[in-house]
Amino acid sequence: MMNMRQIVFCFLAVSLFFSCKPAEKSASLTGTKWVLESMNGREVKLKEPTSEVFMTLEDGKVNGKAGCNSFFGSYELGEGNQLDFGPMGATKMACPDMDIEVFFFTMLDSTRIYTIEGNKLSLKDVNEGVLGVFKAEKEQVDK
Repeated sequence: MMNMRQIVFCFLAVSLFFSCKPAEKSASLTGTKWVLESMNGREVKLKEPTSEVFMTLEDGKVNGKAGCNSFFGSYELGEGNQLDFGPMGATKMACPDMDIEVFFFTMLDSTRIYTIEGNKLSLKDVNEGVLGVFKAEKEQVDK
């Protein structure tokens, strides 16, 4: 017959076994298509169904779409997950989601730090306040 200590130990062991999940591999900052989910804590909802906001970083260069306009620029990585974006260039089409594009470029300009947890990338300001959250859509094929 099991005593109370053995019962508690068995319960904890079984609970621990079923609560453990395999470690999720985090997406890579570079070579990943990062799709914007939220800015300043608000979900991004585009008016134009064919528009999207995403970016890909690779070899010091960033490019993507800021809504309907394509953009390109540079970035630098530093110690402790530092991330600084350089000046951006973009196409100049007028779109229904121009307010989102303006906020998006302001967010990139204010970014100083990034974190990645699983498939989520968070861009943060100098005070580590979250400016935007992206989700990894897919990994690009290695070159």
